[in-house]
Amino acid sequence: MKTLIRHFANADTQEILEINQESVNMLSPLNEERLRLLRELSSLLLVCQTPQGIGGFLLGFESGADYDSTNYQWFDEHEKQFLYIDRIAVHSTCRGLGIGKQFYDQAVAWAREQSLLSVVAEINVKPRNEASLWFHKMRGFVEIGTRSPKPGKIVTLQKLLI
Repeated sequence: MKTLIRHFANADTQEILEINQESVNMLSPLNEERLRLLRELSSLLLVCQTPQGIGGFLLGFESGADYDSTNYQWFDEHEKQFLYIDRIAVHSTCRGLGIGKQFYDQAVAWAREQSLLSVVAEINVKPRNEASLWFHKMRGFVEIGTRSPKPGKIVTLQKLLI
């Protein structure tokens, strides 16, 4: 399947919300108002265009953003000059096509262009997101901490030097 990673356009909103909802057990919920706010605060919002529509999206924030995520705030207190990958969500019909790799390649290239030092992300340990843990390990991410942002949830905080 031919895919194209591109910047977000307003017409992508509904498909992004649907894709986020499909993976909401691993991501925080999004509605149109929240997405609009996050777009304003974010540094990077990419989508994967497929012949059938949007196949996924990546949302990222640079250090120093006024973002209310407690995981982001942990990185902002402990790291300098980073790109925080808040979420990548890929539509179930597009998984296994390398879209996550394409998103990370674009995000790392963008972060380098901005002279950032690292790319950071948190990955669920409880509930366990085995695919994401494996993916980040294969990309060279290393754990720099863990935290429990709410009861029943534990995340590993990881960093990739670029």
